[in-house]
Amino acid sequence: MARARFSSFVLLVADVTRSRGFYTELLDQEVAMDINNVNVGFKSGLAIWDRAHANGIIHGEGRPSRDGDQRLEIYFETDDLEIMHARMVDRSVPFVHGIKTQPWQQRVFRVYDPDGFVVEIAETMPDVARRLSAQGLSVAEIAAKTFMPAEAVETMLREC
Repeated sequence: MARARFSSFVLLVADVTRSRGFYTELLDQEVAMDINNVNVGFKSGLAIWDRAHANGIIHGEGRPSRDGDQRLEIYFETDDLEIMHARMVDRSVPFVHGIKTQPWQQRVFRVYDPDGFVVEIAETMPDVARRLSAQGLSVAEIAAKTFMPAEAVETMLREC
């Protein structure tokens, strides 16, 4: 039976070199493949493709791209949110917002990549569970605050 398998997520970007630098230098993404600085694939599955080149191939020459139509968010997790936040501040990356706590207790911040895509950087949910446990909350209380099943919280706390 034929089956589609997810392989990659591709962002069509204005400047491959600039975007590659953003994802490698600031978000520690490792390049798996670079095709003439037109298409760069990262080991994580994310890829970037020169927008003008891609639109010519996808839509044919002369058809305009839909620049400015970035209705998505790219999500990353980190073991050290403060260091990642400081890295973005040091490089003057434009912020959507600084570190804040989501309703499910996960601490996150969001920035814009060079093409205006929203990039979320968040602590892992196991880190959230450990942080709340260290504050004295029970498994049931953590589950209620994070909207996760108690079994998932127990597993996360056991694996620390």
